[in-house]
Amino acid sequence: MTEPSTGTDSLRRRRGLTPGEKTGAAIGLASLLVAVLAWQWPRQSQDPRPTPPPTPSLVTASATAPASTPATPGSVAPDRTYLDALTPETGAGYLRPLPRALAGRADLPHPVVLSCPSNDGADRARSVSYPLKRRYLDFSATFRAWYPPGQDPESAVRISAVVTIKQPDDTLTRQPRPGRTTTMSRPAESLSFSVEGADLLTLTVECDLGEGLAVLTDAGLTR
Repeated sequence: MTEPSTGTDSLRRRRGLTPGEKTGAAIGLASLLVAVLAWQWPRQSQDPRPTPPPTPSLVTASATAPASTPATPGSVAPDRTYLDALTPETGAGYLRPLPRALAGRADLPHPVVLSCPSNDGADRARSVSYPLKRRYLDFSATFRAWYPPGQDPESAVRISAVVTIKQPDDTLTRQPRPGRTTTMSRPAESLSFSVEGADLLTLTVECDLGEGLAVLTDAGLTR
């Protein structure tokens, strides 16, 4: 059996909630909101979708070669000293410039030109010597004969070589090296030999006619 409402309950319904009741209701609402957020947060942080892999960065290869590339063994040309850059120790007066007919030719680099002896009296051979100071291993050159117009092109020009080595007791040992003989009508000759350990290189010219020249080109020494 329902108890009849009192006048006090009717009066409370007409007035609304008291301040204390309002405060309790607010606290309850806030607690509910915190609980909902606490339940949703871990679900959002644990997204079941897989994380896409990072996009690789693009690296543009430089088309510019390194400033210097180390050379492989055996690929580096040996150091070469040309004979025309050395000052003769003796016989410089026998050296001549290239004749006008040969001057300026690109196939005659670094020329060393020795004049033929006159073949009169004691002037039968002419020599020029270069100091080596044991700095070099090999000598090489291209050798050709030259005579002015009107001379017999079959006249021979001969070149020979000797290296001098100073021994520990200051005596000098002279060792001949292979020479060459040619004429104007023949192709140029190659001249090469060892000068290892030598202190001096002497080149000697002999000719059939005194007006000729012994022309050495690309004449040089390698270390």
